[in-house]
Amino acid sequence: MDETVRMNIRLPADVAEYLEQTSKLNLTSRNAEVVRSVRERMQAERARLQADSPPMADAQHFRG
Repeated sequence: MDETVRMNIRLPADVAEYLEQTSKLNLTSRNAEVVRSVRERMQAERARLQADSPPMADAQHFRG
């Protein structure tokens, strides 16, 4: 398993309640739901960045 880092976070009450409900529905821990959520955000960001960059063939075309 990857190295882990312990951290305390403060959440707005509505977010904490959502996290509690979601973890119960998915039969997971609140921690697992936080990790899942952040990983989904990371994947979406990577996909957006890849979509914004030109494909390699197009990049070579612009060089010359």
